[in-house]
Order: sequence, then structure tokens, then C-alpha cells
Amino acid sequence: MMDYLIRILVLLLCANTLISQELDRVAVIVNDGVVLESDIQQRIADFKKNATLNGEKIPSDEVLREDIQEQLITAEIQLQIADKVGIKISDEELNLTLKRLAQQNNLSIEDFIKVVEERGDSYSDLREEVRKNLKINRVQQGRIQNKIQISRDELKNFLETEEAQNQLGPELRVRQILIRNNSSQIVDEVYQEALSGIENGINIENLISNFSEDNDSGDLGWRKLPAFPQLFSTALKDMKIGDLSLPIKSGAGNHILYLEDKRGPTVMFEKQWDVRHILLIPNRIRPDAASEKLINEIKNRIESGESFSELASEYSDDPGSKQEGGNLGWAGEGVYDDEFERQMIKSNLNEITEPFLSQFGWHILEVLGTRVEDKTNENIEDRAFSYLFNRKFQEELETDLQELRADAFVEIKELD
Repeated sequence: MMDYLIRILVLLLCANTLISQELDRVAVIVNDGVVLESDIQQRIADFKKNATLNGEKIPSDEVLREDIQEQLITAEIQLQIADKVGIKISDEELNLTLKRLAQQNNLSIEDFIKVVEERGDSYSDLREEVRKNLKINRVQQGRIQNKIQISRDELKNFLETEEAQNQLGPELRVRQILIRNNSSQIVDEVYQEALSGIENGINIENLISNFSEDNDSGDLGWRKLPAFPQLFSTALKDMKIGDLSLPIKSGAGNHILYLEDKRGPTVMFEKQWDVRHILLIPNRIRPDAASEKLINEIKNRIESGESFSELASEYSDDPGSKQEGGNLGWAGEGVYDDEFERQMIKSNLNEITEPFLSQFGWHILEVLGTRVEDKTNENIEDRAFSYLFNRKFQEELETDLQELRADAFVEIKELD
């Protein structure tokens, strides 16, 4: 929906002429409202100017007028619904939206206003146009959003399509070890030695040189999943960087694939921490000062050799981790309280922090490990869900607008 607002903004910014007031007559009656001739003419002028700047083809005047007139009719119908159900856009929300629009054009709000006014447009008119579109957006969300259902199977099936893999999938850098001998014993021996080599940090190029019978160093290059043979793509789709596939038999022999790298806009890696902690929540029986004193005593006992896990089980007020010896498991940034996260990120491995206060109470924590987790598949799933949702939203919206248009009283006035 933000794209729609940006398009409106571009049209307004491109306009540098005002339509004469003599054109300001009723062009269309829509229920209890109207569309003015000046609105239609302004939109036509804006469209032509924008199309000319972008080198786009301009439809005939008749077709263009009909399209814009219909857009204004459906907008008027939706604004009437917004008024009927009491949708209002606060100045705070409007200001935030305009600030985002300015940022998307790499402008401060002050420079944004200056650009609008330097082009001869009214910033107050722009604000009201954006306010109207926010209302329309709110109407559409309310009428359409609850109608859309996307099942897990539907998402899974879409992710397996070539369309999804080409649009959302990353490029993969893959190498292979090719074993032309079909003896299962030899193939298994090579696989086990290669797997052991990878686990021990041996460079993949050395392993290929030692074991592969491929003449081109085993490099299959950068490709999206659909560009690989189906036998390969089936194995590669769930592999992470550094993984080795099980042997894959083909007419050329047996292939062991190594996923060396990924690239593309959906590739995402997340640093994660494995953390345990002890939390003391101040209360009337043990107020803040007493809780702070106790957490210091617990820290000293751990440093004197007592078990962190046992003390967490005995003292911690966090019911979720208490029974796990204080262990919270693996998590990335944005999961915990701000102060907790700050302490976690700056901590050294296997060192107990000094007691600190979060919004929940007094803590000590220990970072047990860190890792970088490949979150590409989760990111692709999120984007695929959004893609399907937006596609269904537009389909439902088109149907809904057609029904609203059919049910409305619309009288188009004849031109003089």
C-alpha cells in the first residue's frame, strides 16, 4: 500500500500547473458525494507529465479519462465507507507517513516540504491527499485482510515451484566430488573420508583434488536451484553452507555435492548466543536492595566453585529457565530486554557478568557459546508468505472494488 502512496506523491510532485477554477464542476455523482471535473483534469495532467518524464506511452484522451474517472469513483466510494465507519487519521500518523515518504526519497521532512513548494504545489494539499489514501488503505485492510488464508501446505507447494525458486531463491556456489566407479564400498569410503576432511577443516579443493574424477575442479559455478539437474536440486534445497550431500547416483557416476556459498537479497545470517542466567525479581519480602545483595552473593558462590545450574534451580525467579539450570538456549538479537542483550553481546565466553538490572529484575548471565546461523530458508518462507498474501489481497481487492462499484449509485454527467 505504501507503493500506492508513493505513486500519488510522484504525481503531485510532477504537477506544476493548477487547473482553472472554471472547470470545477460536478463530473460524477457517487452516492451522496461527487467527483469534480477539476479533479479529473488535474489527474490527467499529472499522469501525462509523469509518463512523459518516464518515457512511457500515453493512452488516448478518451481511454485515459475513463481510467482516471473510474479510479476517482472507487476512491470516493471507499472514502464514504471510511466516514461511515468512523475511520480517522490522526496528525501524528499522517506526519509519520510523510516522514517515511521523505526518507524514501532521501530527504529530510524539511527538504521534502521545500521540494513540494518549489514545484508550485501546496504541502497542505499533499497532506490531505495522503490522509485520504491512508483512509482508503484502512478500509481495504478491514474489508479484505480477514478473508485471506494461506495454509502451510499452500506455502510449501509454492516454495517448490520454479517461480518461487527463481524469484526468491539465492544463487548457490556448488562443488562436486565425482566418483565414476559404481562400487558402493568405494563410494562410501570416499564419502566418509570427505566428510571427515570437512569436519577437520581440510579445504574442499584439496578433497576434490584427492578424490574427484571430474576434469574441471568440481566447480559447478553460481546457479539458482532450478538451473541444477533435479537430482542435485533435491539434495541442495535443504543444505546449509559447508554441508556435504550424500552420494547421488547418475549416468555419469556418483556425485557428492558441497555447498560452498550462497548469495542474493534473501540470503541472511544471524549471530546467536547460547546463554544461561539467574534472575531475582524484587518483591515486598525481598526488595530491590536485598535482591541486589543476594545476586552478588550468588555470583561469588559460583566463582568459588558452586554449580551455576544448581544455584539457578534454587534461586532464579525465571520459571521458563529455572528447571533448565538457567539455560535460555540459542537466540539472536532482538529477543531479550535491551540491557540483557547489551550485557550478552559484550560478554566473553564462559565468564559471569557483574550483576545488572533489567526491566524484570537483577540478573547475572553467562554466554556458553556463539554461532552464526543460516536463516536464509526462514527468510525465504517469510517473503513467500508475503508474496502470496499480497497476490491474494490484490485479487480479493479487485473483486471487492467491482462489487462496491456495482452497488453504488453513480451518475456520470455529460460533458458540455
